[in-house]
Amino acid sequence: MKGRTKVAVSMLIWGSVGIFGRLSGLSGLGVAFARVSLGALVLLVVIGLTKVELLRELPIIFRNSWKPLLALGTALALNWAFLFTAFNYTTIASAVMVYYIAPILATLISWRFLGEEVDRGTVSLIILAFSGLILIVNGQEMSLENRNFVGILLAFTAAFFYAMIPNLGRLLKGIDGKVLTLSQLGVATLVLIPFILVQDVGRPVWWAVSILVLVHTVLALFLYMEGLKEVEVKEAALLSYLDPASAVVYAYLVFGEVPKITTIIGGALILLASALDVLRR
Repeated sequence: MKGRTKVAVSMLIWGSVGIFGRLSGLSGLGVAFARVSLGALVLLVVIGLTKVELLRELPIIFRNSWKPLLALGTALALNWAFLFTAFNYTTIASAVMVYYIAPILATLISWRFLGEEVDRGTVSLIILAFSGLILIVNGQEMSLENRNFVGILLAFTAAFFYAMIPNLGRLLKGIDGKVLTLSQLGVATLVLIPFILVQDVGRPVWWAVSILVLVHTVLALFLYMEGLKEVEVKEAALLSYLDPASAVVYAYLVFGEVPKITTIIGGALILLASALDVLRR
């Protein structure tokens, strides 16, 4: 495969994550735990068989960088827990479109906490993205008894924690990518264990869970990281919009979900703002 094809395939795989999340028989919390714990186990085996010397670096890395690693793993855990719960409350299209406001939120976070400058163009994109969000929420009864509204809130919360990940990742630039991913998944596993012990997360449908772990977590991540070696980051970022586009198609084909016109327009505004932000950078 060429680099572009690898990135595109990984995005098309990730676009179906909501489908298999629903088919897994688990709650959103259960799906998140399965992905981080089993993903960490698979990655541990892979590193152990290919580059075992990297595992010897783990104690040193944790001793020197435990605070940002803890924050990064927690952000990943909460990101997936809220996102997969959102899939169980609202349509996949609504959840995915709202979730893609994350790049704009990342810009706001970097401005507020990392001191990055925000010019008029960035402000315009922020306004555009939130206009799309308002359109998606428009017509919804703003009540916690309304499942669609709750699902949108959950997706927005997931987007916030997802936006934290690249900002926290800047504090860990010197760490090997495989080791960082393993550390992140391991910390996320430890963060979710207390919640798993006190909540009923459902009975797993193992074929769906296996696909989520092996295909969506391990294979897709491997293709994406390998693809990044051959394409520019900007190009990979633009190809990432195959993810939400394919998610809407998959949801229609599998569950017969037809998004509302306001969801389509609002989602288009969010994706447009995010894509323009990528191009500006």
